[in-house]
Amino acid sequence: ISTVVILLVVLGGTTFLVNQIYMADQRRLMAMHQAEYSNKMASLGRLSAGVAHEINNPLAIISQKAGLIKDLFTFTDKYSQDSKLMSLIDSVLSSVDRCAGITRRLLNFARRSGTRLQEIDLRTVISEVLDFMGKEAEYRCIAINIDVAEGLPRFKSDPGKLQEILLNLFTNAFAAMEDEGKLSISAREVEHRQVKIEVSDSGHGIPQSDIGRVFEPFFSTKTGKGGTGLGLSITYGLIKELGGDIRVASTVGEGATFTVTLPMDPPAAFTDQPASGDIKEKI
Repeated sequence: ISTVVILLVVLGGTTFLVNQIYMADQRRLMAMHQAEYSNKMASLGRLSAGVAHEINNPLAIISQKAGLIKDLFTFTDKYSQDSKLMSLIDSVLSSVDRCAGITRRLLNFARRSGTRLQEIDLRTVISEVLDFMGKEAEYRCIAINIDVAEGLPRFKSDPGKLQEILLNLFTNAFAAMEDEGKLSISAREVEHRQVKIEVSDSGHGIPQSDIGRVFEPFFSTKTGKGGTGLGLSITYGLIKELGGDIRVASTVGEGATFTVTLPMDPPAAFTDQPASGDIKEKI
């Protein structure tokens, strides 16, 4: 009996130690991947700011010269009556405005450093994030439906973190859908001064056996297709940082719905943190 007890204690202790070592390795890998992800995002931010700055300088010159040419033409009846010529100049100016809008969006993403609370308009944030995915949606014939409740008030949050949360959810939905899919985004105020955001896709869905694991680090249903298993895990962490929560419901073959609940009043423990290496717009 003593021998059996000793063997059970040794076996139990060994199993416990092996599990602890395994969990420590997993935490170490998670920390390394998060550090790599943070460095990658910081590098991307610096690159975006630099590219936007370099592009905006020639864009400003093009816009100025095209505007000057248009003004000169308006003083000459021969050219001012030429609708084709004036439309060509207008198309140049509109293209410059479009490029300037793209660089502004890049700079908005580049500024996401540290934690900064400010009043945001959720409809605007959703539109800004979808602007980055518009071409893919058009190419793949994915229908996007946005339903933001009328009168949804502005609320305080971190716009950078919220953009990243939505970008990860939208990217995940696009990856789950075939061409000609449907993405639905809704937002409304609920009780206790909270805003509820639902992101639904018509993708392949998530098996019930995997529902409880989708927010675990390194868990991915896209093995071999480029999935790292960190997107939803990082999203979960960002939502918790904002004092919110996320839930998922899915039926295989019918798609999935991710429901994000965020407080409209920041938690007491959630304070502004100075951004380290913040990238300022130089334009």
